[in-house]
Amino acid sequence: MPSLAVRDLRAGMVLKTAAVGPGGRVLAPAGQPLTDQHVEVLRAWGIETVELANAASRPAIDPKILMAAQRTVAARFHGQPTEHPAVRALFLAAVALQVKRGQP
Repeated sequence: MPSLAVRDLRAGMVLKTAAVGPGGRVLAPAGQPLTDQHVEVLRAWGIETVELANAASRPAIDPKILMAAQRTVAARFHGQPTEHPAVRALFLAAVALQVKRGQP
């Protein structure tokens, strides 16, 4: 799939390759649905374009399953600083795992 301007990105889209910032820092992971925070970070770091995964090659995630997984993980992360980049990365990985397992 061709590159997409970051200004046109929306939460839920999936990157084909990780978006990497200065110094090699991963700003948004590949293969996971983007969050609004990912999109904001990409814009803040001046990333102009990204390559999206081919949406036809992977099934869409049921929004109900995604929301349930996010609630479950949020309960486990209660009291943790989820705005911290490392904790946020763990949170997103935990949500992805919940969705992959099909568990809310």
